[in-house]
Amino acid sequence: MHRSGVRPPSAPPVGSPAPSGLPASMYKLFKRNHVPGAFEVQMAGACDPGRTRAHNEDAIGLEVGPDDGWYLAVVADGMGGHNAGEVASALAISTITETIRERYGTADAASVLTSAIDLANRRIDELAETSPEAHGMGCTLALILGERDHVWIAHVGDSRVYRVGPKGIHQLTVDHTMVQDMVQNGILTPEQAAAHPYRGRLSRCVGHGKNRALPDIRHLDLERGETLVLCSDGLSDVVPPDEIETLASHPDARAAARRLVDAANKAGGPDNISAIVVRRVV
Repeated sequence: MHRSGVRPPSAPPVGSPAPSGLPASMYKLFKRNHVPGAFEVQMAGACDPGRTRAHNEDAIGLEVGPDDGWYLAVVADGMGGHNAGEVASALAISTITETIRERYGTADAASVLTSAIDLANRRIDELAETSPEAHGMGCTLALILGERDHVWIAHVGDSRVYRVGPKGIHQLTVDHTMVQDMVQNGILTPEQAAAHPYRGRLSRCVGHGKNRALPDIRHLDLERGETLVLCSDGLSDVVPPDEIETLASHPDARAAARRLVDAANKAGGPDNISAIVVRRVV
């Protein structure tokens, strides 16, 4: 499946010429020194078309709320012909960011995230209904929403979130794919799944004519020195976890994100590539 993008919030009209594919990079700093106990999180992201795709359908987003009240990082991997994938991924990120800005603090974080993803799902499907070229467009999502050390993780599809720290690297998300569903039901072994011809077929996504996108949401406390890596399958399909751990541990978050993308390109860059590094420094 061809999925990957552009930086939000803007997106080209469906069917418009593809962008040049220049790498996109972003950096944000979340810093709370005016409350008891200093706290600092660095966030950096990189998005690249890869070496074989004509254009980029991935999108990344970083946002810090007013008065450093919250921080948000999102990766979206779009799908759909006629550049519709990049429209879907950019629309998803802009919708989620807008919803968090408007609703953060009005309900618990999990409820806000669920409503944000649901709205993105509806907007993508509504746009697809008005344009034949956008029929079937959609995207995957991996995102984190944090308030100091409290972090909520949500995902739909096969974009992933990893946790890197003193205990190594751990995948925090379970891919929403048909093959992974078979693994969980005992039909396939992980080794069989890795070589299965349908391993890229999604069982959940945002848009794509689905009635509702159902995210998996979990909470964790981000410890000092720990790093979260959000990525599209353009990274996780070609860069093994131990290499992701090594590259993500670079002391500079911007360099870490860029090195992750570079590693995927060195492995052939068969898909669009997105990586976001979120690190608690203090």
